[in-house]
Amino acid sequence: MIIECGCHCIKCGSTELDSNRVGQVEDDGYFDMHHTCKQCNTHFDHLDGETFDNCKKCK
Repeated sequence: MIIECGCHCIKCGSTELDSNRVGQVEDDGYFDMHHTCKQCNTHFDHLDGETFDNCKKCK
């Protein structure tokens, strides 16, 4: 999914990210998402910065 949010990888700083919506769209249009860095393959939560070795939400 292509989402432009200005995020960068929390490990290497790259802005080349694949993004997945992982929650419902709220009334204000906000939704939770996870990113995977195309450079270093780090998978992380957009809001809290938690990294995942195996993500159940994105599979």
